[in-house]
Amino acid sequence: MKLSVGIANLILGSVYMSYGVMTLLDLKRGWKTRGFSHFGAAWVAMAFTCGPHHLEHGLHVLSSGRAAGPLDLVTVLVGFPAGIIWFLLRVEALSGGRGDRFISGTPRWLVAAAYVAPLYLAATTVAAITILAQGSYFTPRMTPNVLLLAVYALVGYYLLRTQLENRPEAGGWSVSGLSLSVVFPTCGLMHITFPIYAATGRYDVEWHGLLIDWLAVPAAIYFVWVVRALYLGNLNDWNERQPQVPAEPAMAR
Repeated sequence: MKLSVGIANLILGSVYMSYGVMTLLDLKRGWKTRGFSHFGAAWVAMAFTCGPHHLEHGLHVLSSGRAAGPLDLVTVLVGFPAGIIWFLLRVEALSGGRGDRFISGTPRWLVAAAYVAPLYLAATTVAAITILAQGSYFTPRMTPNVLLLAVYALVGYYLLRTQLENRPEAGGWSVSGLSLSVVFPTCGLMHITFPIYAATGRYDVEWHGLLIDWLAVPAAIYFVWVVRALYLGNLNDWNERQPQVPAEPAMAR
């Protein structure tokens, strides 16, 4: 269990850091011609705080005796596919490719995912209650990860609403947009597992991890402001992720 949790967090942390580096390169490439991107800057801030959280946690599990929790592993593995999909799309975009895919209509697997999501949330909630019922004590040092759950869920809400409202006109879904809509709430659930286990004494909260998590809170709030402004049409940003509309005449706008 320790090996699985440690390695999974190290991989995920490395992926998030790679997000940040790729976005910085994207911003540098577009800065002179298109100006500043709030979406890109918010994504960099999120990647360079969420990534170190997972790296710090993974290293502590593997090297300093921090006990590994099974719920920790489950939340990382569930969120991992969406994160990898978005990572690969960004690599493609940075290489001059499309950086997105289009899903026509609403396939059955996507409908099924809409039903599986609340079941997963319910199962995670039950697991968390079961863990805490064994004896727990919350301290202020656990606050940032609780806040991150709420803020990341709000980011996911605006991203998903954008996808839902664009679907009738586009005739389908953006893979990039859908993956981001999954990345944030699942990342929030990853973060909440940390204070759950910390409250039981299984995880320790050290100063450097606490510093990383507190830095992540304003970064996440900035991201909420950006996606909400984009959703309401109050902000124009060249780096926002729009759904890709297929070129076939039958699916044209």
